[in-house]
Amino acid sequence: MQFPFVPLKTRIESSARRFSAQFPGSFVLDEGDSVQIGERKTPALRNGSTLLNLNFTVPDRFSTETHVTATVFARDEEDFIRVTTSVRKKDGGRAVGTLLDRSHPAYPLLLSKQSYTGYATIFGTQFMTRYDPIMDGSGRVIGARYVGLDVSHMHSIGTPMRVAMATAVLNAAIGTVLWASLPPMAPGADIARLYILGTLSCLMVPLASYFLIQRNIRRPMAECKEAAGKIAAGDLSAQVPVDRRDDIGQLLQAINGIGVGLADVVQNVRQASDSIHAASGQIADGTSDLSHRTQGQAAALEETASAMEQLTSTVRQNAEHAAEADQLVASAAILAKDGGDIVEKMVSTMGNIKSNSRRIEDIAGMIDSIAFQTNILALNAAVEAARAGEHGRGFVVVASEVRGLAQRAAVAAKEIKELITVSVDTVDAGSILANNAGEATRKIALAIQKSALLMNHISTASAEQSKGIEEIGSAIEQMDETTQSNAALVEQSEAASTSLREQTERMRRAVSIFKTADQIVFQHPGARAGQPRDPEIPLATLIRASTPGQRQV
Repeated sequence: MQFPFVPLKTRIESSARRFSAQFPGSFVLDEGDSVQIGERKTPALRNGSTLLNLNFTVPDRFSTETHVTATVFARDEEDFIRVTTSVRKKDGGRAVGTLLDRSHPAYPLLLSKQSYTGYATIFGTQFMTRYDPIMDGSGRVIGARYVGLDVSHMHSIGTPMRVAMATAVLNAAIGTVLWASLPPMAPGADIARLYILGTLSCLMVPLASYFLIQRNIRRPMAECKEAAGKIAAGDLSAQVPVDRRDDIGQLLQAINGIGVGLADVVQNVRQASDSIHAASGQIADGTSDLSHRTQGQAAALEETASAMEQLTSTVRQNAEHAAEADQLVASAAILAKDGGDIVEKMVSTMGNIKSNSRRIEDIAGMIDSIAFQTNILALNAAVEAARAGEHGRGFVVVASEVRGLAQRAAVAAKEIKELITVSVDTVDAGSILANNAGEATRKIALAIQKSALLMNHISTASAEQSKGIEEIGSAIEQMDETTQSNAALVEQSEAASTSLREQTERMRRAVSIFKTADQIVFQHPGARAGQPRDPEIPLATLIRASTPGQRQV
Protein backbone atom coordinates (compact mmCIF):
# COMPACT_ATOMS: atom_id res chain seq x y z
CA MET A 1 0.00 0.00 0.00
CA GLN A 2 1.02 3.66 -0.38
CA PHE A 3 1.58 5.75 2.73
CA PRO A 4 0.25 9.31 3.22
CA PHE A 5 2.65 11.18 0.95
CA VAL A 6 2.03 14.87 1.76
CA PRO A 7 2.86 14.83 5.53
CA LEU A 8 5.91 12.64 4.93
CA LYS A 9 7.05 14.85 2.05
CA THR A 10 6.77 17.95 4.23
CA ARG A 11 8.76 16.35 7.03
CA ILE A 12 11.50 14.94 4.80
CA GLU A 13 11.92 18.31 3.03
CA SER A 14 12.23 20.01 6.44
CA SER A 15 14.84 17.43 7.45
CA ALA A 16 16.70 18.02 4.18
CA ARG A 17 16.89 21.76 4.89
CA ARG A 18 18.10 21.08 8.41
CA PHE A 19 20.79 18.69 7.16
CA SER A 20 21.89 21.24 4.53
CA ALA A 21 22.33 23.83 7.30
CA GLN A 22 24.98 21.56 8.87
CA PHE A 23 27.37 22.58 6.03
CA PRO A 24 27.82 26.38 6.16
CA GLY A 25 30.85 26.52 3.89
CA SER A 26 31.23 26.03 0.18
CA PHE A 27 31.84 22.57 -1.28
CA VAL A 28 35.00 21.70 -3.23
CA LEU A 29 35.75 18.39 -4.99
CA ASP A 30 39.53 17.82 -5.16
CA GLU A 31 39.92 15.13 -7.81
CA GLY A 32 43.70 15.31 -7.47
CA ASP A 33 43.47 14.19 -3.85
CA SER A 34 41.91 10.82 -3.07
CA VAL A 35 40.80 8.97 0.07
CA GLN A 36 40.82 5.18 0.19
CA ILE A 37 37.39 3.82 1.19
CA GLY A 38 37.39 0.05 1.19
CA GLU A 39 38.85 -1.09 -2.12
CA ARG A 40 38.04 2.12 -3.96
CA LYS A 41 39.81 5.45 -4.13
CA THR A 42 37.35 8.33 -3.78
CA PRO A 43 37.95 12.00 -4.67
CA ALA A 44 38.32 14.28 -1.65
CA LEU A 45 35.13 16.27 -0.95
CA ARG A 46 35.54 19.25 1.37
CA ASN A 47 33.11 21.66 2.98
CA GLY A 48 35.17 24.76 3.65
CA SER A 49 38.37 23.33 5.14
CA THR A 50 36.69 20.17 6.52
CA LEU A 51 37.31 16.87 4.71
CA LEU A 52 34.02 14.91 4.55
CA ASN A 53 35.39 11.54 3.40
CA LEU A 54 35.05 9.05 6.31
CA ASN A 55 34.02 11.95 8.59
CA PHE A 56 30.82 10.64 10.21
CA THR A 57 30.42 13.37 12.85
CA VAL A 58 27.74 15.41 11.09
CA PRO A 59 25.57 12.52 9.78
CA ASP A 60 25.66 10.68 13.13
CA ARG A 61 24.79 13.78 15.14
CA PHE A 62 22.00 14.66 12.70
CA SER A 63 20.53 11.16 12.81
CA THR A 64 20.70 11.10 16.62
CA GLU A 65 18.84 14.39 16.88
CA THR A 66 16.21 13.78 14.17
CA HIS A 67 16.02 9.96 13.78
CA VAL A 68 16.49 10.52 10.06
CA THR A 69 19.32 8.82 8.15
CA ALA A 70 21.73 11.05 6.22
CA THR A 71 24.39 10.60 3.54
CA VAL A 72 26.83 12.75 1.55
CA PHE A 73 27.74 11.49 -1.95
CA ALA A 74 30.87 12.57 -3.85
CA ARG A 75 30.77 12.47 -7.62
CA ASP A 76 33.36 10.14 -9.15
CA GLU A 77 33.14 10.63 -12.90
CA GLU A 78 29.55 9.48 -13.68
CA ASP A 79 28.89 7.78 -10.33
CA PHE A 80 27.81 9.05 -6.93
CA ILE A 81 29.67 7.29 -4.10
CA ARG A 82 28.79 7.48 -0.42
CA VAL A 83 31.79 9.10 1.37
CA THR A 84 30.04 9.66 4.74
CA THR A 85 26.71 8.22 5.91
CA SER A 86 24.67 7.08 8.87
CA VAL A 87 22.86 4.44 6.77
CA ARG A 88 23.54 0.88 7.92
CA LYS A 89 23.58 -2.25 5.81
CA LYS A 90 21.85 -5.43 6.86
CA ASP A 91 25.04 -6.68 8.52
CA GLY A 92 25.16 -3.53 10.66
CA GLY A 93 28.11 -1.93 8.89
CA ARG A 94 28.04 1.54 7.40
CA ALA A 95 27.03 1.78 3.76
CA VAL A 96 30.07 4.00 3.08
CA GLY A 97 31.85 3.41 -0.23
CA THR A 98 28.69 2.15 -1.99
CA LEU A 99 27.31 3.71 -5.16
CA LEU A 100 23.97 5.24 -6.01
CA ASP A 101 22.30 2.93 -8.53
CA ARG A 102 22.17 4.54 -11.95
CA SER A 103 18.65 3.14 -12.35
CA HIS A 104 17.53 5.05 -9.26
CA PRO A 105 15.00 7.79 -10.21
CA ALA A 106 17.15 10.37 -8.37
CA TYR A 107 20.22 9.70 -10.52
CA PRO A 108 19.20 11.59 -13.72
CA LEU A 109 17.67 14.43 -11.69
CA LEU A 110 20.89 14.97 -9.72
CA LEU A 111 22.93 15.14 -12.93
CA SER A 112 20.54 17.83 -14.22
CA LYS A 113 20.90 19.81 -10.94
CA GLN A 114 17.42 18.87 -9.67
CA SER A 115 16.19 17.35 -6.40
CA TYR A 116 14.24 14.15 -5.92
CA THR A 117 11.64 13.38 -3.23
CA GLY A 118 9.97 9.99 -3.05
CA TYR A 119 9.96 6.46 -1.69
CA ALA A 120 13.00 4.23 -2.08
CA THR A 121 14.09 0.83 -0.80
CA ILE A 122 17.60 0.98 0.60
CA PHE A 123 19.24 -2.27 1.67
CA GLY A 124 15.83 -3.93 2.08
CA THR A 125 14.23 -1.10 4.10
CA GLN A 126 11.66 1.33 2.70
CA PHE A 127 12.37 5.06 3.21
CA MET A 128 10.79 8.36 2.33
CA THR A 129 13.88 10.02 0.77
CA ARG A 130 15.14 13.36 -0.40
CA TYR A 131 18.16 13.79 -2.71
CA ASP A 132 19.66 17.27 -3.34
CA PRO A 133 22.58 18.02 -5.71
CA ILE A 134 25.82 19.58 -4.35
CA MET A 135 27.42 22.14 -6.68
CA ASP A 136 30.72 23.97 -6.51
CA GLY A 137 31.31 27.66 -7.14
CA SER A 138 31.16 27.20 -10.92
CA GLY A 139 27.76 25.47 -10.75
CA ARG A 140 29.09 21.98 -11.57
CA VAL A 141 27.45 19.04 -9.77
CA ILE A 142 30.15 17.52 -7.55
CA GLY A 143 28.04 15.44 -5.16
CA ALA A 144 24.68 14.98 -3.46
CA ARG A 145 23.01 15.09 -0.03
CA TYR A 146 20.51 12.45 1.10
CA VAL A 147 18.09 12.21 4.02
CA GLY A 148 15.72 9.28 4.56
CA LEU A 149 12.86 8.54 6.97
CA ASP A 150 12.27 4.87 7.75
CA VAL A 151 8.61 4.09 6.92
CA SER A 152 8.83 0.31 7.03
CA HIS A 153 7.07 0.20 10.44
CA MET A 154 3.96 1.60 8.81
CA HIS A 155 3.29 -1.75 7.09
CA SER A 156 1.82 -3.13 10.31
CA ILE A 157 -1.01 -0.61 10.23
CA GLY A 158 -1.47 -0.84 6.48
CA THR A 159 -2.70 -4.45 6.16
CA PRO A 160 -6.06 -4.82 4.47
CA MET A 161 -8.89 -4.52 6.90
CA ARG A 162 -11.11 -7.49 6.85
CA VAL A 163 -13.41 -6.49 9.66
CA ALA A 164 -16.70 -4.82 9.17
CA MET A 165 -16.49 -2.74 12.33
CA ALA A 166 -13.77 -1.58 14.70
CA THR A 167 -14.24 -0.43 18.24
CA ALA A 168 -12.02 2.29 19.68
CA VAL A 169 -11.06 1.78 23.27
CA LEU A 170 -9.33 4.52 25.26
CA ASN A 171 -6.57 3.41 27.52
CA ALA A 172 -6.49 6.33 29.96
CA ALA A 173 -3.44 5.03 31.77
CA ILE A 174 -1.13 5.43 28.80
CA GLY A 175 -3.21 7.80 26.69
CA THR A 176 -3.18 5.74 23.50
CA VAL A 177 -5.89 4.45 21.17
CA LEU A 178 -6.08 0.73 20.74
CA TRP A 179 -7.84 -0.63 17.67
CA ALA A 180 -9.53 -3.96 18.19
CA SER A 181 -10.93 -5.94 15.32
CA LEU A 182 -14.14 -7.91 15.46
CA PRO A 183 -14.91 -10.91 13.28
CA PRO A 184 -17.45 -10.42 10.54
CA MET A 185 -21.04 -10.41 11.58
CA ALA A 186 -22.77 -13.69 11.21
CA PRO A 187 -25.95 -13.70 9.22
CA GLY A 188 -29.00 -13.15 11.40
CA ALA A 189 -27.05 -11.60 14.31
CA ASP A 190 -28.98 -9.90 16.98
CA ILE A 191 -30.03 -6.42 15.84
CA ALA A 192 -29.80 -5.09 19.41
CA ARG A 193 -26.15 -6.04 19.57
CA LEU A 194 -25.60 -4.23 16.34
CA TYR A 195 -27.20 -1.05 17.68
CA ILE A 196 -25.28 -1.29 20.94
CA LEU A 197 -21.97 -1.71 19.18
CA GLY A 198 -22.78 1.14 16.80
CA THR A 199 -23.75 3.41 19.67
CA LEU A 200 -20.61 2.55 21.61
CA SER A 201 -18.54 3.21 18.51
CA CYS A 202 -20.15 6.60 18.01
CA LEU A 203 -19.56 7.51 21.65
CA MET A 204 -16.07 6.15 22.10
CA VAL A 205 -14.57 7.61 18.96
CA PRO A 206 -15.26 11.28 19.93
CA LEU A 207 -14.28 10.56 23.52
CA ALA A 208 -11.02 8.99 22.44
CA SER A 209 -10.43 11.92 20.06
CA TYR A 210 -11.02 14.38 22.92
CA PHE A 211 -8.52 12.64 25.21
CA LEU A 212 -6.03 12.35 22.37
CA ILE A 213 -6.33 16.07 21.59
CA GLN A 214 -6.15 16.90 25.30
CA ARG A 215 -2.99 14.81 25.76
CA ASN A 216 -1.21 15.42 22.50
CA ILE A 217 -2.16 19.00 21.67
CA ARG A 218 -3.81 21.07 24.43
CA ARG A 219 -1.60 19.95 27.30
CA PRO A 220 1.68 20.51 25.38
CA MET A 221 0.34 23.84 24.13
CA ALA A 222 -0.53 24.87 27.72
CA GLU A 223 2.98 23.89 28.87
CA CYS A 224 4.43 25.74 25.88
CA LYS A 225 2.36 28.82 26.72
CA GLU A 226 3.45 28.69 30.37
CA ALA A 227 7.12 28.36 29.41
CA ALA A 228 6.83 31.18 26.87
CA GLY A 229 5.20 33.37 29.55
CA LYS A 230 8.07 32.66 31.97
CA ILE A 231 10.63 33.42 29.28
CA ALA A 232 8.80 36.65 28.44
CA ALA A 233 8.91 37.54 32.17
CA GLY A 234 12.66 36.96 32.23
CA ASP A 235 12.84 33.43 33.68
CA LEU A 236 15.10 31.79 31.13
CA SER A 237 15.30 28.60 33.18
CA ALA A 238 11.81 27.56 32.05
CA GLN A 239 11.86 24.24 30.16
CA VAL A 240 9.14 22.06 28.66
CA PRO A 241 9.48 18.23 28.88
CA VAL A 242 9.68 16.77 25.38
CA ASP A 243 8.99 13.06 24.73
CA ARG A 244 7.83 13.18 21.12
CA ARG A 245 9.37 13.76 17.70
CA ASP A 246 6.42 15.15 15.71
CA ASP A 247 5.84 18.81 14.79
CA ILE A 248 4.59 19.66 18.29
CA GLY A 249 7.66 18.00 19.78
CA GLN A 250 9.86 20.11 17.47
CA LEU A 251 7.94 23.22 18.57
CA LEU A 252 8.56 22.37 22.24
CA GLN A 253 12.24 21.76 21.48
CA ALA A 254 12.34 25.16 19.77
CA ILE A 255 10.81 26.83 22.89
CA ASN A 256 13.45 25.13 25.05
CA GLY A 257 16.10 26.23 22.57
CA ILE A 258 14.88 29.81 22.80
CA GLY A 259 15.35 29.76 26.58
CA VAL A 260 18.81 28.23 26.30
CA GLY A 261 19.81 30.60 23.52
CA LEU A 262 18.55 33.66 25.38
CA ALA A 263 20.33 32.53 28.55
CA ASP A 264 23.54 32.28 26.53
CA VAL A 265 22.89 35.74 25.06
CA VAL A 266 22.17 37.23 28.49
CA GLN A 267 25.33 35.66 29.91
CA ASN A 268 27.36 37.09 27.02
CA VAL A 269 25.69 40.50 27.41
CA ARG A 270 26.40 40.52 31.14
CA GLN A 271 30.04 39.59 30.61
CA ALA A 272 30.35 42.13 27.81
CA SER A 273 28.66 44.83 29.91
CA ASP A 274 30.99 44.09 32.83
CA SER A 275 33.99 44.32 30.52
CA ILE A 276 32.69 47.50 28.88
CA HIS A 277 31.89 49.00 32.29
CA ALA A 278 35.40 48.31 33.55
CA ALA A 279 37.01 49.45 30.28
CA SER A 280 34.90 52.61 30.17
CA GLY A 281 35.95 53.39 33.74
CA GLN A 282 39.60 53.00 32.80
CA ILE A 283 39.05 55.10 29.69
CA ALA A 284 37.32 57.79 31.73
CA ASP A 285 40.17 57.83 34.28
CA GLY A 286 42.75 57.87 31.50
CA THR A 287 41.02 60.67 29.60
CA SER A 288 40.64 62.67 32.82
CA ASP A 289 44.35 62.35 33.52
CA LEU A 290 45.13 63.14 29.88
CA SER A 291 42.85 66.18 30.10
CA HIS A 292 44.75 67.52 33.13
CA ARG A 293 48.11 66.89 31.47
CA THR A 294 46.90 68.44 28.22
CA GLN A 295 45.72 71.53 30.05
CA GLY A 296 49.08 71.78 31.82
CA GLN A 297 50.86 71.36 28.49
CA ALA A 298 48.66 74.05 26.96
CA ALA A 299 49.55 76.45 29.80
CA ALA A 300 53.26 75.64 29.39
CA LEU A 301 52.99 76.24 25.65
CA GLU A 302 51.33 79.59 26.27
CA GLU A 303 54.23 80.61 28.55
CA THR A 304 56.70 79.30 25.99
CA ALA A 305 54.95 81.24 23.24
CA SER A 306 55.14 84.44 25.35
CA ALA A 307 58.84 83.86 26.05
CA MET A 308 59.44 83.19 22.35
CA GLU A 309 57.74 86.48 21.50
CA GLN A 310 60.08 88.34 23.86
CA LEU A 311 63.09 86.43 22.51
CA THR A 312 61.98 87.19 18.96
CA SER A 313 61.74 90.90 19.78
CA THR A 314 65.22 90.86 21.39
CA VAL A 315 66.78 88.96 18.52
CA ARG A 316 65.12 91.31 16.03
CA GLN A 317 66.62 94.31 17.88
CA ASN A 318 70.03 92.61 17.96
CA ALA A 319 69.75 91.98 14.25
CA GLU A 320 68.91 95.63 13.64
CA HIS A 321 71.83 96.77 15.83
CA ALA A 322 74.15 94.35 14.08
CA ALA A 323 73.04 95.77 10.74
CA GLU A 324 73.73 99.33 11.96
CA ALA A 325 77.14 98.26 13.35
CA ASP A 326 77.85 96.62 10.01
CA GLN A 327 77.14 99.88 8.24
CA LEU A 328 79.32 101.86 10.72
CA VAL A 329 82.20 99.41 10.41
CA ALA A 330 81.90 99.56 6.63
CA SER A 331 82.11 103.38 6.78
CA ALA A 332 85.11 103.18 9.16
CA ALA A 333 86.81 100.78 6.78
CA ILE A 334 86.34 103.26 3.93
CA LEU A 335 87.73 106.11 6.08
CA ALA A 336 90.66 103.94 7.21
CA LYS A 337 91.42 103.11 3.61
CA ASP A 338 91.33 106.83 2.68
CA GLY A 339 93.59 107.64 5.66
CA GLY A 340 96.02 104.98 4.58
CA ASP A 341 96.11 106.47 1.08
CA ILE A 342 96.80 109.94 2.52
CA VAL A 343 99.59 108.60 4.75
CA GLU A 344 101.14 106.85 1.77
CA LYS A 345 101.04 110.12 -0.17
CA MET A 346 102.60 111.93 2.81
CA VAL A 347 105.36 109.34 3.01
CA SER A 348 105.97 109.81 -0.70
CA THR A 349 106.10 113.60 -0.23
CA MET A 350 108.52 113.23 2.69
CA GLY A 351 110.73 111.12 0.45
CA ASN A 352 110.70 113.86 -2.17
CA ILE A 353 111.58 116.48 0.49
CA LYS A 354 114.40 114.30 1.70
CA SER A 355 115.72 113.96 -1.84
CA ASN A 356 115.52 117.70 -2.44
CA SER A 357 117.29 118.38 0.88
CA ARG A 358 120.11 116.13 -0.23
CA ARG A 359 120.43 118.12 -3.44
CA ILE A 360 120.43 121.41 -1.48
CA GLU A 361 123.13 120.01 0.77
CA ASP A 362 125.17 119.11 -2.30
CA ILE A 363 124.65 122.62 -3.71
CA ALA A 364 125.79 124.15 -0.36
CA GLY A 365 128.92 121.99 -0.48
CA MET A 366 129.53 123.20 -4.02
CA ILE A 367 129.14 126.83 -2.85
CA ASP A 368 131.56 126.17 0.00
CA SER A 369 134.06 124.68 -2.45
CA ILE A 370 133.64 127.67 -4.79
CA ALA A 371 134.20 130.07 -1.82
CA PHE A 372 137.34 128.15 -0.83
CA GLN A 373 138.74 128.29 -4.38
CA THR A 374 137.77 131.99 -4.62
CA ASN A 375 139.64 132.64 -1.39
CA ILE A 376 142.69 130.87 -2.79
CA LEU A 377 142.40 132.84 -6.01
CA ALA A 378 142.12 136.05 -4.00
CA LEU A 379 145.29 135.13 -2.09
CA ASN A 380 147.09 134.42 -5.38
CA ALA A 381 145.81 137.73 -6.78
CA ALA A 382 147.14 139.60 -3.71
CA VAL A 383 150.54 138.00 -4.10
CA GLU A 384 150.64 138.91 -7.75
CA ALA A 385 149.50 142.49 -6.93
CA ALA A 386 152.28 142.83 -4.37
CA ARG A 387 154.79 141.82 -6.98
CA ALA A 388 153.39 144.41 -9.36
CA GLY A 389 154.28 147.10 -6.95
CA GLU A 390 152.75 150.45 -7.35
CA HIS A 391 150.72 149.36 -10.29
CA GLY A 392 148.99 146.50 -8.44
CA ARG A 393 147.77 148.30 -5.33
CA GLY A 394 144.25 148.72 -6.65
CA PHE A 395 144.01 145.08 -7.58
CA VAL A 396 145.12 144.24 -4.04
CA VAL A 397 142.18 146.13 -2.67
CA VAL A 398 139.85 144.24 -5.06
CA ALA A 399 141.45 140.94 -4.21
CA SER A 400 140.99 141.73 -0.55
CA GLU A 401 137.31 142.46 -1.07
CA VAL A 402 136.93 139.31 -3.11
CA ARG A 403 138.60 137.36 -0.38
CA GLY A 404 136.28 138.88 2.19
CA LEU A 405 133.26 137.97 0.08
CA ALA A 406 134.60 134.48 -0.40
CA GLN A 407 135.07 134.08 3.33
CA ARG A 408 131.56 135.35 4.07
CA ALA A 409 130.22 133.07 1.33
CA ALA A 410 132.06 130.16 2.88
CA VAL A 411 130.61 131.01 6.31
CA ALA A 412 127.07 131.28 4.85
CA ALA A 413 127.47 128.04 2.91
CA LYS A 414 128.63 126.36 6.08
CA GLU A 415 125.63 127.65 7.98
CA ILE A 416 123.31 126.56 5.13
CA LYS A 417 124.89 123.17 5.07
CA GLU A 418 124.46 122.82 8.80
CA LEU A 419 120.80 123.84 8.51
CA ILE A 420 120.27 121.51 5.57
CA THR A 421 121.92 118.72 7.53
CA VAL A 422 119.57 119.36 10.47
CA SER A 423 116.60 119.53 8.07
CA VAL A 424 117.61 116.31 6.35
CA ASP A 425 117.92 114.58 9.70
CA THR A 426 114.51 115.93 10.69
CA VAL A 427 113.06 114.86 7.36
CA ASP A 428 114.59 111.41 7.84
CA ALA A 429 112.98 111.12 11.27
CA GLY A 430 109.67 112.39 9.86
CA SER A 431 109.88 109.95 6.98
CA ILE A 432 110.43 107.08 9.45
CA LEU A 433 107.47 108.24 11.51
CA ALA A 434 105.37 108.62 8.36
CA ASN A 435 106.31 105.12 7.26
CA ASN A 436 105.40 103.79 10.70
CA ALA A 437 102.14 105.72 10.60
CA GLY A 438 101.38 104.36 7.13
CA GLU A 439 102.10 100.81 8.25
CA ALA A 440 99.90 101.29 11.31
CA THR A 441 97.17 102.83 9.16
CA ARG A 442 97.31 99.88 6.78
CA LYS A 443 97.05 97.47 9.68
CA ILE A 444 94.13 99.45 11.10
CA ALA A 445 92.41 99.46 7.70
CA LEU A 446 92.95 95.69 7.33
CA ALA A 447 91.59 95.09 10.86
CA ILE A 448 88.60 97.30 10.12
CA GLN A 449 87.96 95.39 6.89
CA LYS A 450 88.07 92.11 8.80
CA SER A 451 85.78 93.61 11.43
CA ALA A 452 83.42 94.75 8.69
CA LEU A 453 83.38 91.21 7.23
CA LEU A 454 82.70 89.73 10.67
CA MET A 455 79.97 92.27 11.31
CA ASN A 456 78.47 91.40 7.95
CA HIS A 457 78.43 87.73 8.93
CA ILE A 458 77.01 88.61 12.33
CA SER A 459 74.31 90.74 10.72
CA THR A 460 73.39 87.94 8.26
CA ALA A 461 73.36 85.34 11.03
CA SER A 462 71.26 87.62 13.23
CA ALA A 463 68.77 88.11 10.42
CA GLU A 464 68.58 84.36 9.82
CA GLN A 465 68.31 83.74 13.56
CA SER A 466 65.51 86.29 13.80
CA LYS A 467 63.68 84.58 10.92
CA GLY A 468 64.19 81.13 12.48
CA ILE A 469 62.94 82.29 15.87
CA GLU A 470 59.89 83.83 14.21
CA GLU A 471 59.21 80.47 12.51
CA ILE A 472 59.67 78.69 15.87
CA GLY A 473 57.26 81.16 17.44
CA SER A 474 54.75 80.49 14.68
CA ALA A 475 55.17 76.73 15.16
CA ILE A 476 54.68 77.10 18.91
CA GLU A 477 51.52 79.12 18.29
CA GLN A 478 50.25 76.33 16.03
CA MET A 479 51.19 73.78 18.69
CA ASP A 480 49.32 75.86 21.23
CA GLU A 481 46.23 75.92 18.99
CA THR A 482 46.52 72.17 18.38
CA THR A 483 46.94 71.52 22.09
CA GLN A 484 43.88 73.63 22.84
CA SER A 485 41.94 71.64 20.22
CA ASN A 486 43.25 68.37 21.70
CA ALA A 487 42.19 69.52 25.13
CA ALA A 488 38.66 70.11 23.80
CA LEU A 489 38.66 66.67 22.14
CA VAL A 490 39.87 65.06 25.36
CA GLU A 491 37.06 66.74 27.25
CA GLN A 492 34.58 65.41 24.68
CA SER A 493 36.15 61.93 24.98
CA GLU A 494 35.88 62.13 28.74
CA ALA A 495 32.20 63.06 28.44
CA ALA A 496 31.66 60.21 25.95
CA SER A 497 33.38 57.74 28.31
CA THR A 498 31.19 58.89 31.18
CA SER A 499 28.09 58.52 28.99
CA LEU A 500 29.25 55.03 27.90
CA ARG A 501 29.74 54.08 31.52
CA GLU A 502 26.25 55.26 32.41
CA GLN A 503 24.72 53.41 29.45
CA THR A 504 26.62 50.25 30.42
CA GLU A 505 25.27 50.63 33.94
CA ARG A 506 21.75 50.82 32.52
CA MET A 507 22.36 47.74 30.38
CA ARG A 508 23.61 45.81 33.41
CA ARG A 509 20.51 46.79 35.36
CA ALA A 510 18.32 45.77 32.41
CA VAL A 511 20.02 42.35 32.13
CA SER A 512 19.60 41.77 35.87
CA ILE A 513 15.92 40.86 35.33
CA PHE A 514 16.83 37.57 33.62
CA LYS A 515 17.15 34.27 35.44
CA THR A 516 18.97 31.29 33.95
CA ALA A 517 18.62 27.57 34.43
CA ASP A 518 21.15 27.49 37.27
CA GLN A 519 18.96 29.98 39.22
CA ILE A 520 21.61 32.73 39.00
CA VAL A 521 20.16 36.19 38.86
CA PHE A 522 22.23 38.55 36.72
CA GLN A 523 22.29 41.60 38.96
CA HIS A 524 25.19 44.00 39.19
CA PRO A 525 26.68 44.75 42.61
CA GLY A 526 25.42 48.31 42.67
CA ALA A 527 21.72 47.36 42.31
CA ARG A 528 20.68 47.09 45.96
CA ALA A 529 17.24 46.10 47.09
CA GLY A 530 14.77 48.94 47.14
CA GLN A 531 16.60 51.02 44.53
CA PRO A 532 14.51 52.24 41.59
CA ARG A 533 15.26 50.39 38.35
CA ASP A 534 15.35 51.71 34.82
CA PRO A 535 12.26 51.13 32.68
CA GLU A 536 12.16 47.56 31.37
CA ILE A 537 13.57 47.09 27.89
CA PRO A 538 11.64 44.81 25.48
CA LEU A 539 13.36 41.47 25.08
CA ALA A 540 13.63 41.66 21.28
CA THR A 541 15.15 45.15 21.52
CA LEU A 542 17.70 43.94 24.07
CA ILE A 543 18.73 41.01 21.87
CA ARG A 544 19.14 43.21 18.79
CA ALA A 545 21.18 45.73 20.78
CA SER A 546 23.38 43.11 22.45
CA THR A 547 24.30 40.81 19.57
CA PRO A 548 25.94 41.80 16.26
CA GLY A 549 23.94 39.24 14.28
CA GLN A 550 20.93 36.95 14.58
CA ARG A 551 21.42 33.85 16.68
CA GLN A 552 20.06 30.55 15.43
CA VAL A 553 18.33 28.73 18.32
